[in-house]
Amino acid sequence: MGINDLKARAYELAGVTTTRQLKAKYAAIAQLNLRLKASWQEASAVLQTNPVSDSTPAKTIAELRAEVYTLAQVSTTQQLKTKYEHLRALNFSFKTSWEKALTLLSANQQDFRAWLANPPEEYKALFAEIETVSDSFNSKLEKVKQLGQEARAMAISLEQLAEESQEEAEQLRQEAETAHQIAQQANLN
Repeated sequence: MGINDLKARAYELAGVTTTRQLKAKYAAIAQLNLRLKASWQEASAVLQTNPVSDSTPAKTIAELRAEVYTLAQVSTTQQLKTKYEHLRALNFSFKTSWEKALTLLSANQQDFRAWLANPPEEYKALFAEIETVSDSFNSKLEKVKQLGQEARAMAISLEQLAEESQEEAEQLRQEAETAHQIAQQANLN
């Protein structure tokens, strides 16, 4: 397919008659160098996979950024580029880069959800084992928490007993002191 055929196809998909109208209508295409055949191929792909309807307002860079960060579970572009190597080449000062990142991350997430819904047999067994170990860990953790509470209760009881013993010892010391004073008084008389 030649460049003129690609151009005609893009105009048809977008419902426009000039490149200027095309770029004005689609922000994702505005950044492309439409002198190149590869750019027209990319424009056609964008129009086929992501047509923008006139009733839906285009998203702002801030909205796209928020969606991308949420999907990627990051808070900066540096974290995003570190976590996803295939996004390193994108220049995130352009809206089209955010749109591409959103498209790629959405596709990745859909693929992952589909895989999770029906993982291979080897992973099903592994997931079952993980769940069993996790359940066992949770029950042992509950037992440890219960034992910890019992130990705290025993420690509090021992502290109270120690305080009572201390008070008794103090009382006995005072009685012994009083008895000693009485005995000394009796010896003097």
